[in-house]
Amino acid sequence: MSEDDLGDRTHVQDDSAVAGVVLVDLDNTLIDRERAFRQWARQFLVARRLDPAELSWLLFVDADGKAARPAFFGALKARYGLPETEASLVAAYQEEAPGFYRPEPAILAGLQALRAAHWKTAVVTNGPVTQEQKIRSAGLDGVLDAWCISGVEGVAKPQRSIFEEAARRAGAPLQGWMVGDTPEIDIQGGVDAGLRTIWMARGRTWDVTQYAPDFCANDVVEATNHILGVTPSTLG
Repeated sequence: MSEDDLGDRTHVQDDSAVAGVVLVDLDNTLIDRERAFRQWARQFLVARRLDPAELSWLLFVDADGKAARPAFFGALKARYGLPETEASLVAAYQEEAPGFYRPEPAILAGLQALRAAHWKTAVVTNGPVTQEQKIRSAGLDGVLDAWCISGVEGVAKPQRSIFEEAARRAGAPLQGWMVGDTPEIDIQGGVDAGLRTIWMARGRTWDVTQYAPDFCANDVVEATNHILGVTPSTLG
């Protein structure tokens, strides 16, 4: 696989025209992972002829994506007596899951607005190689300058090196913003990398005392507007 296939879209540009870099998390930030997982889970229950009411249990075990996939499918094997191995279930999930993501026009427009204002944009995500399929399914590959996936890079957030690599690929210095929904890897990682940070609250209240984001946003559009200095009252 070439470096370009791994999200390297770096091209020569006058650095003076670059405002900085906006690094953005993928799941439950740029894409609605919760919604996509619900859709996958419903299909799983139908295909296995299981009780639709089991959806709540699947959501609980998934833990908003925090459960490692082998542990998640190990729990499913134990509960439903599935004949497949955990490894084969994980592989099937990773192949199927990206297909549940769709482009969201408001998010694509926000990223385009950042680029129009001379910000470089890049995804920094922890996860397997198949994260790239999510990026493409959601139409993000056309509006991003680069992406870095921990399963490809061999380094993960909150380590500074993955933020540095994403900025390099985007063609910008490591100066700007990190936007994400996880305090310990997105916000603390961004702070430690010297970036300003925006936390995607998703209905939660910030309760960490050791560090704090520069701004809390309800969605990517609000985060984008904050970076651009646009207030809701001035939007056309």
